[in-house]
Amino acid sequence: MIRRFCAVAILLLLGASAARGDSLEDMKRACLERANFHKGIHWLEECVQETFTAEPFHIALTSIAPGAGTAALGPGFGMVPRINHLEFLLAGTAAVSADGSNIEQAQATFAFPSRALTRLDDTAPSAVDKYGLHALDRRRQGNPIDTKLSFTLRIKRFDAREQDFYGLGPNTLRSGLASYGLMLTETYAGVNNPLTSWSSLGFDFSFLQPRVTSSINTLPAIKAVYSEATAPGLTAHDDFLHYEPYLIFRIPPQRSYYTTLRAGYAFYQAMGDSRLSFQRLSGASATAIPLWIPSHNTPSHRSRFANAMCPTLRSATRCSLGDLSLLATVVASYTRAGGAVPFYFDQTLGGSNISGDDTLRGYADYRFRAPSSVLFQVEYRRSLWGPIGLLSFYDTGKVALLPSEISLGQLRHDIGFGLYLRAGNHEVARLYIAFGTGEGTQVKPKFANSF
Repeated sequence: MIRRFCAVAILLLLGASAARGDSLEDMKRACLERANFHKGIHWLEECVQETFTAEPFHIALTSIAPGAGTAALGPGFGMVPRINHLEFLLAGTAAVSADGSNIEQAQATFAFPSRALTRLDDTAPSAVDKYGLHALDRRRQGNPIDTKLSFTLRIKRFDAREQDFYGLGPNTLRSGLASYGLMLTETYAGVNNPLTSWSSLGFDFSFLQPRVTSSINTLPAIKAVYSEATAPGLTAHDDFLHYEPYLIFRIPPQRSYYTTLRAGYAFYQAMGDSRLSFQRLSGASATAIPLWIPSHNTPSHRSRFANAMCPTLRSATRCSLGDLSLLATVVASYTRAGGAVPFYFDQTLGGSNISGDDTLRGYADYRFRAPSSVLFQVEYRRSLWGPIGLLSFYDTGKVALLPSEISLGQLRHDIGFGLYLRAGNHEVARLYIAFGTGEGTQVKPKFANSF
């Protein structure tokens, strides 16, 4: 199945090569021919969007994993063919970073009529269309419930040449820093079906092949400092089956402000050493709050100060001061007697995690690591100028070796601010400064994952 899917992905990429010229012409026209600061900034927005999201070919500026080079660059592919009532998304990326870390991935998502408990209207306007919502200022986890059943196939392989490990638990020291490399191949299949306008049910299945490798860093190697007892999975070479049913709720549906709740229970089954098998209960919530103020005039009739402080929506009655997001995540991992979670599957807090999601941004990447964790975040985002926006945040959380140790005591904290760059609804990059941890100031550029 893997070989067949890879062959299909390659054929799709090669078959679309005839459109490459059109993509390059669109980028040239958007970035060079229309460049004019005196006529406004929309040309810059269009340039960024065409460069990083053009169909079918574009430039992929992506993150492999924290520590695996600042960013990876390479060709990207994406298109949405439609056949009658069937639509599907094809996407692919191949990128390499300055330190030799690399990522290759291909994905196909197919959309079908849903098997819902109630009748869903897929022609109804979204919150963005209905309310003129500035969804561009929001983080990607705030997506609404879709109205179609989707089936996704993906194969992904990355080689992260440099990863940091400080030990396990909430009280590790920076002096315990060691380094390793990680190669991971994932073959994934997932299905998501909306049940109502405010809920959906899904199932994820993956075949995972993780391998711990030597690091290119001058830091002490992880195998020279830690052992199988202090870093479970260090010497094992197991493959894993991962499967997870989950539920997603959006309350209230079709509103500009809403809370998205996700609950899942995952099983990680080691194909060799059963002591490395574990289960994971996770819950997450994301509340999106648009900050609006009344406006009784059109932009041309407002003062320059009012337009600068409050970029208008497509309405003469409201304008936006940005978006506020409240996020919470709790993860509890369970093992059999004498078992352990492999350290590369542990939860990490500090910088961003291996999936590219921001955690405790005032600490170094992967600063704290353990099987369980709790994290709370408050983030404010606001468009500043064209594709550039402002973000500020407060993070607090901690990791735990056992589920029973999850609590609200002795949490770590940080605060900070920064900028982000977007292309359409896709965040390309962000740069932030975070402090308040007692471990110095973190100045970090971060790049979004491809998908």
